[in-house]
Parts: sequence; structure tokens; C-alpha cells
Amino acid sequence: MNQETQLEDIVYALAASPSFEEDGLCFAARPTGLYRSQDGARSWQDAYASLDLSAALTTPVVALSPAFETDATLFAGAPGGVLRSADAGLSWHVASFPPPPPF
Repeated sequence: MNQETQLEDIVYALAASPSFEEDGLCFAARPTGLYRSQDGARSWQDAYASLDLSAALTTPVVALSPAFETDATLFAGAPGGVLRSADAGLSWHVASFPPPPPF
């Protein structure tokens, strides 16, 4: 890693809609959370905005359901749990695990 690179610049994982060429929908998992773009990655919004978090939620992984085109289901891994969205990342449900939490 370059000394100039900041932690905020790191992208752990990317996921794009199977219809990306038409809908421009994609997601970026980062140390500072999960980000959602609807314009082919030209601009990004906080995908966790509906959770009203008080601090960043490190998100090392993001995955779309195999049937994403019909069910709009998306999963994001975070320390201690998995988040699930059934509306293409607009709202989330959290599944927590008992200690010790997986990463």
C-alpha cells in the first residue's frame, strides 16, 4: 500500500447488478461502510443511511442474491453479523451472532 493511500480510499469488494448496463446499480464495501450508486459509479450514497448509525460500520464484503433481478436481495458482511436488504440496498435488517463474533 502506498503511503499516500488512506484507509478511506480502500475498497474491499464491489458488486454490480446483473442489469448494470441498463440500471447502473452497483455497491462498494469499504472500511467506512457500504456505498450504493445508481448512475454507473459516477456518484455514491451511503447505503446504510436508513440505519441511522452513530459510527461507520466496516463492511468487508457485499454480495447480490443469485436472483437479484427479481428479488432485489443484497447481503453485506460486517463485524459480528450480516445485513440483508430486500429492496436493492435501500433498507436493511441485521442478523447478529452470539460472541465471539465472526469477521
